Amino acid sequence: MTVDEFKSSPSAEKWTDFAKDDLAALLYPNICRTLGDSFAAFDYVKDVPTFSTFDKLSIRGLGSLAMYLAASKIKSKRGITDERQALNDVLTQWEEEGLGSNKTFASGKEEPNLGDLAVFGTLRAVEGLPAHSE
Repeated sequence: MTVDEFKSSPSAEKWTDFAKDDLAALLYPNICRTLGDSFAAFDYVKDVPTFSTFDKLSIRGLGSLAMYLAASKIKSKRGITDERQALNDVLTQWEEEGLGSNKTFASGKEEPNLGDLAVFGTLRAVEGLPAHSE
């Protein structure tokens, strides 16, 4: 596969846009579905050595509240009533259209294209959070 095929094939462009516009947009409301989920998303803050205890508590507390409220706004803007179902729907679309019944990669080749990597990277970004394990 050439570099141009990797980044500019119709498949690469379609699934890169899908990762950015559909998948990533639905992950945010899913990782911030509840205040507890939002708080979990800020768990990394406790391990930042340059933050004081006050910084850690305020960033986690206020940050989780802000993320939860922003996620609620995104849900409202996109007309989402069940964020888990909406995420399942786009993941099913990826499985059926992107991977099909006998493809390892959406590129249809032995190696991934940019679209495959974009979907992988988007999903990998939420690894370790409640939305990923469900």
